[in-house]
Amino acid sequence: MYGLKNSFQKISEEIQIPFKISEKDGSVIANFLQGNNSKIVSSILRMPAEELLLETYENYSNCISLLKYCLEQELSNAVKSKEEIITDIIKGKEFSNDILKEVIKDKPFKLILIYLKDKHSKAIKLIEKKYLQDESIIVIQDEYILIISKNDISNESIKELLLGMKKNIAEKCYISYCKIDEYNELKEKFSELNLQNQLTLDEIPEIDLYMDQVTQLFDSKFNETKRNEDDKALTKTMVNNYAKGKLLMSVKNKKYSKEHLLLMSLIYNLKGALSISDIKSSLNKIVISLENEEDYPIRELYKLYLKQYGEDLKDVEGSIKIKYDSIENMIAKEENLSSDEFEKNFLLLSSFINMSNMYRRMGEKLIDDYFNKL
Repeated sequence: MYGLKNSFQKISEEIQIPFKISEKDGSVIANFLQGNNSKIVSSILRMPAEELLLETYENYSNCISLLKYCLEQELSNAVKSKEEIITDIIKGKEFSNDILKEVIKDKPFKLILIYLKDKHSKAIKLIEKKYLQDESIIVIQDEYILIISKNDISNESIKELLLGMKKNIAEKCYISYCKIDEYNELKEKFSELNLQNQLTLDEIPEIDLYMDQVTQLFDSKFNETKRNEDDKALTKTMVNNYAKGKLLMSVKNKKYSKEHLLLMSLIYNLKGALSISDIKSSLNKIVISLENEEDYPIRELYKLYLKQYGEDLKDVEGSIKIKYDSIENMIAKEENLSSDEFEKNFLLLSSFINMSNMYRRMGEKLIDDYFNKL
């Protein structure tokens, strides 16, 4: 059981009810009774695998139901496996730090997120056999394999893991990773990494990179999101054009900083809907500040950008089924239209394009009304 002694003490202090918990054989798990001669009342604490004896003073008998509820909740957390606790954290459930300290004994720790459509069990066997030698916690959550490792896994090891997964498990595989300093960051970091086609802050090195290293980083991250095999996420020509167009700060010693790469990542996503001149207008304040060596918080802004991307992704995923069901209902009401896949998919395509155009026009208006006037 994880973190019970301190957790029970905290409950006792918060609700101001002294109590004692024992196993059937008389072994004491926790005792906060004061040792006076007051009469004792008892009740049974029910757990999935066993029952425990709860005792408190008679003058607290009216509160014993509240006490039982608090303790049974804490016990239900404590008897869970490490994997169950991590899964609950990701889903938003809170646990005491005492429990988390025993589940994840070392910090900082590494969080690795692997996206796979299927074959999760086969992937975990490969990971445990070849890539992780420590006592890592491995959890399957929807289409993701989540790994918590106490070892500081190098970028080269992550690349080797990705290549191994693509070669032996599935070609379509994404890996994101980061370092976590505090237990309460786990859910937030999971949400940040849950972005198959976004560069996270931890995936961009702190050291400056040469041009070839920059293009390789972008190609390896965005390779699976390409529509055509010959497409490139980033080329030397693109970077040079961004620099000439003042979408980036000046480069020193032919090397690009983390701030350069953050801007390139933003440009990569914005250029799907905006012209280069509009992108320049939207980024101009940031670029000028960094060019003048002013302290602009681009990393904090990028972190919020990723968070918003995740929220937008959820909205899109939720709306697709609603749109499809609506289109099916519309077709069913039209006597002259069959419920053929062509009509459904054509209307769905039109809906996607309509929404895309509407959002793009709203974005362009925001640029005209605000960013162009800065």
